[in-house]
Order: sequence, then structure tokens, then C-alpha cells
Amino acid sequence: MKRSSITKVWLSSCCALPLLGFAQKRPHIILIFTDQQNVNAMSAAGNPFLYTPNMDALANDGIRFTNAYCTSPVSGPSRASIVTGLMAREAGVEWNDNSKLSEGIHTVGDLLGENGYRTVWAGKWHIPEIYPQRSKNEIKYLHGFELLPFWDAPNKHWLLGAETDPPLTDAVVSFLDGYDEREKPLFLAISYHNPHDICMYPRKVGWETMSDSLLNIRPFGKYKLPEPMGVHPDSLSYLPPLPGNFSKNVDEPEFIIDKRVKPNPYGDEVQLSSRFSGREWQAYLNSYYRLTELVDKEIGEVIEALKRNGMYENSLIIFTSDHGDGMAAHEWAAKLSFYEESVKVPLIMVLPEKWQRGAVNSGLVSLVDLVPTFCDYAGVSPKTNFAGMSLRRAIYPTEERWRDFVVAELADHLKDRTRKGRMIRTGRYKYAIYSSGERNEQLFDLMTDPGETINLAYSKEYWEILKKHRSLLVKWMKERGDNFKVVTYEK
Repeated sequence: MKRSSITKVWLSSCCALPLLGFAQKRPHIILIFTDQQNVNAMSAAGNPFLYTPNMDALANDGIRFTNAYCTSPVSGPSRASIVTGLMAREAGVEWNDNSKLSEGIHTVGDLLGENGYRTVWAGKWHIPEIYPQRSKNEIKYLHGFELLPFWDAPNKHWLLGAETDPPLTDAVVSFLDGYDEREKPLFLAISYHNPHDICMYPRKVGWETMSDSLLNIRPFGKYKLPEPMGVHPDSLSYLPPLPGNFSKNVDEPEFIIDKRVKPNPYGDEVQLSSRFSGREWQAYLNSYYRLTELVDKEIGEVIEALKRNGMYENSLIIFTSDHGDGMAAHEWAAKLSFYEESVKVPLIMVLPEKWQRGAVNSGLVSLVDLVPTFCDYAGVSPKTNFAGMSLRRAIYPTEERWRDFVVAELADHLKDRTRKGRMIRTGRYKYAIYSSGERNEQLFDLMTDPGETINLAYSKEYWEILKKHRSLLVKWMKERGDNFKVVTYEK
């Protein structure tokens, strides 16, 4: 998409909202996000099978959104939305490949950096370089961000978050300890790798012993995985239970079935995990929870550094993840799915004024809302036609109502780039449509069927609801210049 089509004047009234009493100086803005964290993988969400005291502490100090969605359930595209406020397609990044942000696209680093903020990026990037610090270029420019070095690039492994996350935290803490607040307000993005290490679990070829975490990992060979990922499930005394929607839907769209069974190295975790027994799925969940606890520990050290340096009280802090994880629901591992487990994300917002502590907000929000929110709190009014809105409108009453739906996009195959999907979530229902295959539509009543086990798209009594959601999606696509073809097969 050409730049001219996405640079209309932003007429949203969100920037006109009152500042509501937070400190007169502009706040620091701290974005902390993990990779591949399910919305329920947090003890603050009521999950008894893991303990995340530092994420919980943020939730206690802020607002936890329970219906937050990514724009595309895979790293690179979602991250493109996180830094631009555009849908991934609009930003020019639809796949995890070598796609770069389209020419002329402005990131939050550009927008805030041009308006008095020091903008720093720490950790994983993935647009397209996973870790730009590995780049051979002497100058590593990240679209308006200063890159915070944290790792000895030529001599270190970069495969696992268990390896990269601790030194990333050390570098961030050191940076915060030395930051002079008199210099500029700070925008700092801290992008962690875990619990993404779970992607290695389906790639195991086998255990060396029942308790040895030295595994043969496709295609990396022998590799030491963090405990307890490498421990054989039969040697573990306790494993979390399988979810209530563990079984695959019998009437899944052919598009999804093809993803499960046809060779496709792009997001192949779902194929590799198809051989799992129920017990190994439980071990998958156990490993996933322990990896989430690992990254929670890192987050705690960052929060402690913010408080120690007097920055916490005048900071807007956002905690989230780029996308979720299937977590064994529908026998699905990892991402690239419109099922709730993969497309929803945790989202916590700690306000500079520290109001609404411990609040839970069920409004429909999207990661595309982050950049408008950052600009709002920074007092910056860009001309970008954002696909999202400032979250301040979702948490403070205004004359304008909050949105009625969110949209997500999917492109799940690198070689067959015609394979795509679109999803729209309204207050009660979720509708998804895919570009190919039989039964290419899904409709779920999330009030009566939160596990998405009954596809209502072909039930006569839901015909009007189906048509309404089709129409909403088509209208939105027209407004955003999306040329995805909504082709339906009536019965």
C-alpha cells in the first residue's frame, strides 16, 4: 500500500481528552512485551497452574484488559502493528520473512523521537531481523529507535529466550540506573523472547535420558533446553490438566485441516505436535507455564529498577505479548490461528496517574491501539490514519462510544501467498473466513461457547448474524483498503 493512502489527517478526538491530572511533565513510556504469551498464562488471570507475581503486580497497579487481540497471530506482522499503529498488511509485513516496513511508514520511535522523546529499543525486533544486534552493519538503525546492546553478538547463541532474556534484563537495568531524567522523557521498549522457547518442544527428536535436557532439535542438532522442557513427562510427578476444548473440532474448515496435515515449514509446530499423546500435551503445558515464570522474573527486575530510579510513578507502562499460544486447545500448538488461544494477548496498562488500580476492562482492544495511546500520552498528534485508537477512550468515559469490533488478519504460508484469512470479533460473536477450502467460514458464540467448539456458520438460525458479521468485515476492509476476497459457499 502506498504511503499516500495511509497518511490522512487523524481526526480522532482522543488527543483532545483532558490529561486528567497526571504529572505536568510528559510521562516516560515503557513498553514491556513477551513473545507468544497466552492471555490466560498469568496468575492474575486466575490460572492456578503458574505463578507470575510481577505481571500480577502490574495488574494490581493498573488495568487488565481481558479482550485484547493481536492484529495477526505471528511475530513479525504483529510487531509491525505494535510499532506503527497500522494493520500488518498496511505496514508491509504480512509474513515472518524478509519483509521490511514499507517505505515512508513511521514508527512510534519516529513520531515520539521527533517530538522530544529519547526512543530506545531493547531486545527482539523481528521486522525482519530477529535481533538486529547480530547485523554486520556498523550502524544499526531501527526506524527511529536507538538500539540498546546487551549480548556479545559474534560469540553467543541467540536461539533461546532462556539464553537471551537474562542479559537483556541486565542491560536494561544498567541503562535505567544510569538514565538522567533531566535529559528527555523516555520511550523504552523491552522485547523479551520467552515463553517462545516452547516452539522447540514439538521439534524434539528424542530424549537422551529420562531427565536430560540435552535434546536433538530439528534442525539445530544437539541443544540444551531449559528445565523442565527437556525432562521426559513420565519422570514428572505432576502435570497440568488438558483444557476443556482439547479435542479438534470435527467440522473445522479445510483451510485449517490443511495447516495441520500438509507439509508446511512455516509454523510447523502444529504438524510436529500432531503425534503427541495426551500426557505429552500436558508436558507441553507444564513447560509453557515454567517458561512464562522465567520471563516474569525478568520483568520483576525491570520494574524494581524503574521504582529504584524514581521513574515508576511518572511512567505509562504497557505490558503485553505479540500473540498467544494454542496451549493444547483444539490440539493446536503455537500460533497462526484465529482460535482465541492464539489470537488473544495479555494487556495491562499502568497509568502515570496510577488510577484505576486493579481494574479489569472487558472492552474490545487491539495491539493496533498501542501507538495511538503512546502518542496521546506524549501529547503528539501525528497525521497518520491509524487503524487503532488511544486506549484512554476505553478507560475514561467520553461522549464517543468505544469500538464495536476488532479485526485480525492471517497469512499462514510463505510459498502459497494466496492462503489468507480474516477475523472479526464483536461483543458476543467471532466470525472468521478463509481464502480457500470447503467450510471456509466459522462463527462462534463466545458467550455460550467460549471454547469455540460449535461452528454456527452453517446453522440456519444464525443466518442473519452471519450476514451481519460478513457485512461488518466487508465495510471495514473497504475503509482500510483491504483487497481480501470474501468468497462464501452457501448451503
